[in-house]
Amino acid sequence: MAITGGQAGGRAGGPAGGQGVTLSGAKGACLKTPPFAPLRVTLKWFRPLLVALLPCASAASVAAQLHGQHWTVTPETERATVGDTVTLAFRVRLDERDLLFDTVPKPGSTLPDWIRVFGVEKLQRQPDRIYVGKARVAFYRPGRQAVPMFELPFMRSVKGLSRGTLTSDSATVEVVPVLSAGSSATLRDIKEPARAAGPDPLAFALGLLALAVAGWLTWRARRQVPVAVPELIPAAAASPVTPDPYDIAADRLVAVERERWSERDVARHYEQVTDVLRDYLEAHGVPARERTTSELRWALAPGLLAGGRRRRFETLFDEADLVKFARRRPAAADAAGFLRDARALLTEWRGALARGAAAAEETHAVR
Repeated sequence: MAITGGQAGGRAGGPAGGQGVTLSGAKGACLKTPPFAPLRVTLKWFRPLLVALLPCASAASVAAQLHGQHWTVTPETERATVGDTVTLAFRVRLDERDLLFDTVPKPGSTLPDWIRVFGVEKLQRQPDRIYVGKARVAFYRPGRQAVPMFELPFMRSVKGLSRGTLTSDSATVEVVPVLSAGSSATLRDIKEPARAAGPDPLAFALGLLALAVAGWLTWRARRQVPVAVPELIPAAAASPVTPDPYDIAADRLVAVERERWSERDVARHYEQVTDVLRDYLEAHGVPARERTTSELRWALAPGLLAGGRRRRFETLFDEADLVKFARRRPAAADAAGFLRDARALLTEWRGALARGAAAAEETHAVR
């Protein structure tokens, strides 16, 4: 096979003339065969496998805003000084098929060193199904800074999307430095200190004499009048009083009953009551906030589910799940009974925990 001189010179660095260059048969075969032909054959066999696995991978985790979702982040101030606390207002709109697993937003990634998050409020649901909340952050680097991205876990009641992640929109804040630009221009050169005149010898001598007379009079007064040394009584260190988790939970139930959520917003009534029970378990080392009802049932100690406490626990938490996820709306009388049952279960848990602690202490003493 022959290639003209122009083609050989342009592609293979050959002479750029009209003279033809003859290549060997082996080189011609190499030029006819594409260099990545084996790789294309391999991809041809793996393409159906990749197409089959792609829906499974996309359904496992979704980290974007889907149709019907919108999360806006609005800084209450667009210009702040370095280190100032900036309040971010959250406004989350969900699709009617979406349910939140948690209502406390969390940063989507590790924050840089110059950004601090001081607090994130729990999102509150409005009558128009819009969730609102706030977060307080501070920036320690001047310039236009990007607000951290926050995330919320959710589920959509459609096949193939059991758990996803909703990410907030982006926003920026202009951070100005504490010192104004060009402040160093106001500095002046340091002048040599002026020489002060030496002290007057007569005034110096009179001062020393007055100081000696005052010292002698003080010494004489202390010698004549004995000074009574008061007896030092060590003050007893006051130990801080740790509030009882049961008292905290009981007060919170009273507050829920006083707010009368069972008549105004029955879903919030059930949510507040179950949050009290979960926080009481958290105070005793049970991670109840991050677990579903079935997971929490396996995490509880056998003593907390002994007797009729298992039936009472399952009835309360299953009914709360129906109100939260299945949109069941019980009557005000049923909601009041739900609170009474929760208070009774809380009292039974307190007794079971006290008996368990006493038994453990007795076993330790025997050993």
